[in-house]
Amino acid sequence: MSAVYFVQEAGRGCAYWRADNDTTDVFLCAVALDVYDSESEVRDRFAALVEAVAACYRRSLVAGTDTPASRLAGFPCETCKTPEADDIRHHVAQVADVSELELSPGGLPINCCKVRVVGGMTGRPDTPRSAVR
Repeated sequence: MSAVYFVQEAGRGCAYWRADNDTTDVFLCAVALDVYDSESEVRDRFAALVEAVAACYRRSLVAGTDTPASRLAGFPCETCKTPEADDIRHHVAQVADVSELELSPGGLPINCCKVRVVGGMTGRPDTPRSAVR
């Protein structure tokens, strides 16, 4: 769980952010303590600055974690460079579990570039057909 810490260093208040217990602290910003203690507007603006910079680090942390691709372990789509594989990795990021993927009879994702669909049937056979063929 990420957290923001405040430390007093040489007459200034410093804000640090830590993504979790296993990571190092990242400096966010600092303010002169004599001004911070005497001006409420400075306190409010410092708090807003700390929140904005911490939010930036949180976003970059989330963007940097690419765990959905690891759900495809064992599938050739995990390392494939085709646009179809990009679509599959995006789809995997949207589902809760790989078991929600639609698989071909061969066990590959249905949209995989290695899967060839040769026919399909949709609708009801007893519905009227279009006159145009």
